[in-house]
Amino acid sequence: MFDLDHVVYFTKKTPEEIAKEVTIESLHPVIGGQHLQWGTHNALLYTRDSYIEYLAVEDESVARKSSQPLVKQLLYDLPGGEGFYTLCLRTDSIEEKNSYFQKLGYRTTGVIPAERKTQDGELLRWKMLFIEQRIGDDLPYPFFIQWEQPLAVRYQNLKATGMVQEGNEDLIIERCLFNVRNTEQKITQWSRLLSLPVNGNTLKLPNTTFVFQASNEQKERLQNIELGKI
Repeated sequence: MFDLDHVVYFTKKTPEEIAKEVTIESLHPVIGGQHLQWGTHNALLYTRDSYIEYLAVEDESVARKSSQPLVKQLLYDLPGGEGFYTLCLRTDSIEEKNSYFQKLGYRTTGVIPAERKTQDGELLRWKMLFIEQRIGDDLPYPFFIQWEQPLAVRYQNLKATGMVQEGNEDLIIERCLFNVRNTEQKITQWSRLLSLPVNGNTLKLPNTTFVFQASNEQKERLQNIELGKI
């Protein structure tokens, strides 16, 4: 089973600009840090057990050389405008999930080690996994993450540094809305990948719901999210 880890908003603004200008439920995003190996940087707005990542290019020359699928999608999508584009699911057994996906017939990137340098110089580490797809207008599958630290420990550290405040833990990402050309086809594909039962045009995860909406737009993407308070 997977949980929603974070949704990704592609932006041309710097993390400093996002932290200053964006407000959601009276909360501002915080500056995340740099992905030096990918040429990107981010700002983050945490919720109870997930977050919104505002991802931007910091060093285009490095980003252009990267083979990391999310960076390639960022470079492909961002000229079309800022917005939500994709999302990441959390697992505690990413190597097992990689083997499982391959047995189902999916081609994967294999498990990718990753890290981010925070403002105070700390290196945060995690592992990532992508389903291999051509970067284009079809809906990208979610990608997957396993953090070096358990969720409870990570949030304890985030609270200690002020990145997660009391108001953040009142927020949840209730629904993730996808615009697709063929709802039945896409929900069947995602149901098979994630081993989730289909309920109408939705898939239910422990901490959010995916909603697939018919659209005539050329590009299939995560279109928006709906936040709730607890």
